[in-house]
Amino acid sequence: MSTYEEIKENLLIQISELEVLQSIYPKELVVGNHGVLADINEFVKNPMQEMPQRLEYSVEIPLSNEKPEIYARGTSLNRSQQFSLNQALSSVLERQEDNEPCIHALITWLQDNGEEFLKKSSQSLNRKSRDRNNKPTNFARYWIHSHHIYSKFKRKKIFELAKGSSLTGFCLAGKPGAICIEGAFEDCDNCWQEIKSLKWQKITLKLVEKEQDCKDINAIRKFENFEEILFAIEGRQNNMGHMLKYLVDHESQHTFRELFGIEGKMSAKSTNR
Repeated sequence: MSTYEEIKENLLIQISELEVLQSIYPKELVVGNHGVLADINEFVKNPMQEMPQRLEYSVEIPLSNEKPEIYARGTSLNRSQQFSLNQALSSVLERQEDNEPCIHALITWLQDNGEEFLKKSSQSLNRKSRDRNNKPTNFARYWIHSHHIYSKFKRKKIFELAKGSSLTGFCLAGKPGAICIEGAFEDCDNCWQEIKSLKWQKITLKLVEKEQDCKDINAIRKFENFEEILFAIEGRQNNMGHMLKYLVDHESQHTFRELFGIEGKMSAKSTNR
């Protein structure tokens, strides 16, 4: 490898790392000189340019005087009651005196009030089950493309939304990012609206596959559960060959061009795995 190629490789890794940090700490990260970043991008494209200066940036993470946060998760709670429960817990936490122990107070409040949220969740589930038993369900599969999915918060949120709505599919973390959710049409659409409301550099619903009046939507699913996948090599962009193989394994290779705008071709090596 030539000296230029080594420098280019190192600079590309720096840029990739910076993008990851910017997605995780969008407010805390400050680039010292954006002109240097532009020079680096130009040098990568044109080796005749002068060597760029050192890229400097800072990430300010406050460690003291942080207010406590609370988040409770219940396997028997639906999404609505989970949200209501955590809103109520946050209100209890706000009423606590500064520097006072709060865990015991929160646990006591949960023991006294948690049953009410479980009852409401169960009642909602029973109504929903009766409604679905009385009429066929419309099935949908949403294919979503994102410039990247690095944020741990977003990845956790997507996973919880899918699980909470009994949706199957996947979330491709890294760059580029992609999401597939499948299940009842209403649940898919609600989940997509929630995902879309998060702050994104760019996210697009690329394809919707529908089947109406399905008596058994589980028979139509192409994914057994909802999972996070990642095909990045050494922290860089996702390997599209591995992504295509994943789609082929789930009989969904026809979506590759829709998602990523390029033709998917399986190499002999990938095919023989």
